[in-house]
Amino acid sequence: MLPGSGLSHFTAVVLTAVATLASAAGAPPPSRQSAFFLTRSENRNQVHYALRMDEACRPVGPRPVQVYWLMLERGPSETEDLLGVEQPVYGLEDSQQVESTEEGWRVRVSLRAFPSRPVDITSARVDGRCQVQAWTRVGNTVARLEHVFVKTSWPFSVDFVRLDGVGPDGKPAHELIRQ
Repeated sequence: MLPGSGLSHFTAVVLTAVATLASAAGAPPPSRQSAFFLTRSENRNQVHYALRMDEACRPVGPRPVQVYWLMLERGPSETEDLLGVEQPVYGLEDSQQVESTEEGWRVRVSLRAFPSRPVDITSARVDGRCQVQAWTRVGNTVARLEHVFVKTSWPFSVDFVRLDGVGPDGKPAHELIRQ
């Protein structure tokens, strides 16, 4: 029992935890918005690269970009984390550089499969909503990255990777990468 309180130590700890949760409950949880996604020729499932943000569109945490599967083969909203064996192919390098810009925020990431081609994921408030976009080199220009398609062949090889986006002129931008 705590001196003069009539409460046991356990009860005091529980009450403190409940009060902390109650005060945190007033703040909305971070939202997650996909910046771009990757598909493979094998099935309809997608790997999404999403930015976790607070209500001011500010990236949350030291690693705000999260990678997850959208399991479309099972349903429209079922998600799964990447498996450890999938990290070298679809995961991100450990470093995520977060900085503020005049327009909002930018997080620089690199896919482990393409470490020499960084992707800048930007967030800004546009018309009262958070807008998230990914930017990288597509061909000879920096473009808004929308989709990465991986053509695989049996058993574990890649025929090519295609980057799809929108160029600064508003026209579709594509790049085919063969190794």
